[in-house]
Amino acid sequence: MSILVLDIGTTSMRGILYEKNGNKLAVSQKKNHLVFLGDALIEEDPSDWTNNTYAILQEIGKQYPLKDIEAIALTAQRSSVIPVDEAGIPLLPAIMWQDTRNREICDELSVHNEELFQKTGAFVSTVFSGSKMTWIRRNQKQIYEKVYKFLNIPEYICYQMTGRYVSDRTYASRTGLMDLRTGEWDPDILKLYEVDPDKLCELIEPGETAGYITKQFAEKTGVPEGIPVLHCGGDQQCAAIGHGIIREGNASVTVGTGGFITAACDHLPEKLLSGMIWNRSSIPGKFILEANVLSCGAALDWCARELYQMEHPDYDILEKELLRENFVSSCLVVPYFSGKGAPGWDPLARAVFADITTATRRSEIFKSIMESIFMEISNHLKDMEQYVPVRNIYCGGGMTGSDALNQLQADVYGREVFCTKDPEATAFGCLLTALCGMHIYPSIYDAYHALYDPYATRMYQPDMKKHALYKEKRQKMNDLYRRVRKGNQDES
Repeated sequence: MSILVLDIGTTSMRGILYEKNGNKLAVSQKKNHLVFLGDALIEEDPSDWTNNTYAILQEIGKQYPLKDIEAIALTAQRSSVIPVDEAGIPLLPAIMWQDTRNREICDELSVHNEELFQKTGAFVSTVFSGSKMTWIRRNQKQIYEKVYKFLNIPEYICYQMTGRYVSDRTYASRTGLMDLRTGEWDPDILKLYEVDPDKLCELIEPGETAGYITKQFAEKTGVPEGIPVLHCGGDQQCAAIGHGIIREGNASVTVGTGGFITAACDHLPEKLLSGMIWNRSSIPGKFILEANVLSCGAALDWCARELYQMEHPDYDILEKELLRENFVSSCLVVPYFSGKGAPGWDPLARAVFADITTATRRSEIFKSIMESIFMEISNHLKDMEQYVPVRNIYCGGGMTGSDALNQLQADVYGREVFCTKDPEATAFGCLLTALCGMHIYPSIYDAYHALYDPYATRMYQPDMKKHALYKEKRQKMNDLYRRVRKGNQDES
């Protein structure tokens, strides 16, 4: 059996063809093209994902017969919005998850935060897609009237493949519009957000079949007509499963464009404890506790571009720069290049640099930025431990290709850090979910332990002397943020 996983990230889209035993048969990757319009307006042309899907299938077809593919499994970034008409044609460019044009609406809705948190598992945030729909209704009224469905990216691709408007509950839990306990759209919240329920997708559990390849899509691509397309959950839910975050006690840290920290949660407490984000898991009936850092790889790219004049990051050079600074850097950075994520949402927060002198080296500034990102992740790990145990930390994402950054994580967290040698934890988790949905394995736990290769994991031991210094430095970073934030509030 061969299953094609389509993993749609923020900066690229990957297709990986797997056998049911986890062996990779073919791989293809294509770049996405974000459009930055200023004032934190970030869009993308939906044709990017359509064209990338066709291009990936074409490349996969050169490595393996497409006629032998037996299923397609989807995972993707979760909170971008594409309004489409009844024919599935986009009415606007996609409003990306990082876009904050909805911040005034979020400020307005934030008076309902406590009530909304108990129902949805999260405070109002510019990241979640519900308030982006509200923005379209209020600011693009003629467009809103023509909207047949509001789609995220995997829903859009699913429609093109199957002709059906279907989503799973992991994505719905990132809209701010779904009742976390019932797993259904909440009518009172929809009224509050001014979103008509008929403009939203039908909801299924992750791992369920969303539809089947249409004759039209089959003729365009060569993929067999009638094979199932499965929604397997959002990228962070799948990454958690790919890292083995299946039962309580383990945490996953994914450091890509942004940073996402997740922990498994078997049951919701009767009253949700505020601070974290509570989401549906890709394991039906289970949940994940989540926090995020909005700039990780994006901050590294900024360093490469602005500090080192690299058009594209040269990781060999950057690795050497980090290794030059084999100590805790003396300069201090608050890492909110794109605002502060959850907990403590602050979309207006910005990066702050301090304790820089004429003796400060460029490499030290670079390392201090990387330190600050991991210190912020450490903040979130500490917060999570109030709700669920965190015994083991598993890391993935593009930045874990660097041994220096992985060791830095262990030193900052003061814990052993396990990094999979296969960087495709998200795609692997998607595969595991699909195999369960197709009844190849009875549970995610069984699928993971059948396919997991223990020799494909690297372990990094913390330097506890450095960790003690990072603990002090993390407190200084948090204090600096609070002082700057208070100063900004006093001025306003």
